[in-house]
Amino acid sequence: MALINQIIQGNALEVLQKLPSEYVNCIVTSPPYLGLRDYGIEPIIWDGDKDCKHEWITERTARPNSSGGKTEWAKEKLAIKGVDNYSEFSDYHDRATYSNFCSKCNAWKGSLGLEPTFELYLKHLCNIFDECKRVLRKDGTCWVNLGDTYGQNRSNVPDKSLCLIPFRFAIEMTNRGWICRNVIIWKKPNCMPSSAKDRFTIDFDYVFFYVKSNDVQFWTNEKTGNCVDKQPLGTKGIEGIDWEWKEVGNYQGKDTFSVRVRDSNKPKYLQKATEEEKENYGKGKIKKISLWTGHDYWFEQVFEPHLSPVTNKIVGRKGTDVQQSQGDPKGYRAYGEQGRNKRCLWTIPTKPFSGAHFAVYPEALIEPMIQAGCPRYVCKECGKGRKKIYEVKRNKNIVINKGINPHWANGDNRLDKYGGGFSERYKKENPQTICKGYTDCGCNVGFEPGVVLDPFMGAGTTAVVAKKQGKNYIGIEIKQEYIDMANKRLKMIPESLF
Repeated sequence: MALINQIIQGNALEVLQKLPSEYVNCIVTSPPYLGLRDYGIEPIIWDGDKDCKHEWITERTARPNSSGGKTEWAKEKLAIKGVDNYSEFSDYHDRATYSNFCSKCNAWKGSLGLEPTFELYLKHLCNIFDECKRVLRKDGTCWVNLGDTYGQNRSNVPDKSLCLIPFRFAIEMTNRGWICRNVIIWKKPNCMPSSAKDRFTIDFDYVFFYVKSNDVQFWTNEKTGNCVDKQPLGTKGIEGIDWEWKEVGNYQGKDTFSVRVRDSNKPKYLQKATEEEKENYGKGKIKKISLWTGHDYWFEQVFEPHLSPVTNKIVGRKGTDVQQSQGDPKGYRAYGEQGRNKRCLWTIPTKPFSGAHFAVYPEALIEPMIQAGCPRYVCKECGKGRKKIYEVKRNKNIVINKGINPHWANGDNRLDKYGGGFSERYKKENPQTICKGYTDCGCNVGFEPGVVLDPFMGAGTTAVVAKKQGKNYIGIEIKQEYIDMANKRLKMIPESLF
C-alpha cells in the first residue's frame, strides 16, 4: 500500500489498523461533529459480532435545530442506508437521522457523527484515536479540532443543553492515555449569525493538543547540536562542554542571556569557578546551567507579535531630540523581534470554499500546528527530527541623550517619569533571537520530511499546508469526491514550494 503523499480511500478505523506502528510524526484533523450533517456515504457496521448475521432495527432520531441548515436526506439516500419505511418521512427537509441496531449482537450501522447518542459517538471516535496513538511516533504530536452540539434525544442531555462533546472527548482521551498539553480556542470573528434569541452566538471551536509521552524521548545540546536517545553522561558537569556560566537577570555587563536555570546551590558547581565567578554567582549575576535539554516530544516554538510594541515620539523643546517610549517597552524588550510565545486564543476567520464540502478549516488555523508539531527534517535511520538551535542575545543600554531635562529647560518644574533636573535617555536594543542551525543525531545517512497524518482528510487542507511547509502527508478519506477535490488542490501548489 502506497502511503507517503497519498490519500487512501476507506473508513478511518479500518485503514489505520493497516498502517505501521509509530509511523507518523504528527496528526492534524477535524473529525465529523456529532449530529451536524450527513455526508451521504455508505453506512458502516460498528461494534457487535463480526460473524453475526445481523438483523437490523431502524431507529429515527431527531437532529438538533442548531445543526446548521437543511439536511440532505432524500429517499434514495434512505434506501442506501437500508431504511425501507421512509414513506412517512419528508424527502428533503426532515431533521432526523436514521440508524440501525442489530437485534442479535447490538452492532450499529451508520456513519460517524450520526450516532443516536453521544456515548456511542465518543466510543467510536476514541476507538479511532486509539489506532492513531499506535500509528503516532513516541515523540509525535496530535491536534484535534472538535465542536459541540445541542442535546435533542441525546441520551441524558436535556433539550436545548449543550452536550459538552469537546470536554467529554478530552476526558475520555486522557482516560485512554493521551496527554493533553493545551486547549486552544479558535475564535471566528466572521462566524455564522444565529437566529437564537435566548443565548449568545457561538463564535469559537476547540482544538486539543495531545502527545503520547511525558518521559524524555531524546536530548539535545544547545552548543554542540548533538541529539541523543539517552541522558548524556556529560550532564554530570563537564565544564565548557555540558555546563556553562551565563549571565542572567538585569545584570548589565557584556551580554545577558535568556536561559533556563538548571543549577542549584550545591558546592560542587563552584569547584572550578574563579573568585570573580563565585562572587557574581552569589550576587545572582551568573548561573551555571546545563547545555543539555530533554524533550518529551518534538516541538518547535512558534512566536507571535507582542500586543504592545514600543513607539517613539519626540518630546521637549525644539532641538533637544529626546526619545520617549510609549506602550509596553518592558514587554517588547523582553520578547524582542521574534515576538512572544504563541498564546492559546487564535483569532482566525473562516474562509469560503468553492468545493462541495461544508466543513473546511482555514489553512491559517493549522499552519502553526504543523509548524510546531511536525519536523521538517527527520533522520532516515533513527527517525529523530532535527530541532532548531536558538541563541538569544541582549545588548546593554546605550546612552543616546544626556543633559538637562527639557521640561526643566523650559521652566516647567514638573518631574517627568525620568525625574530630576538632568536626564539620561537610554536606547535598549531588542533581544535578538538567532537560529544557529539544527541538531544532528550523528547517523550521517541524510534526512527526509516528517509525515503529517489526517484520518479525516476531507478536502485536503492538512495535506496542502503540509506540502507548503515542505513536509509529507498521509490522508484517509471515505468519500471519493473529497479525495478528488483534495488532489486537485494539491496539484495547484507550485513545485518550487516543495
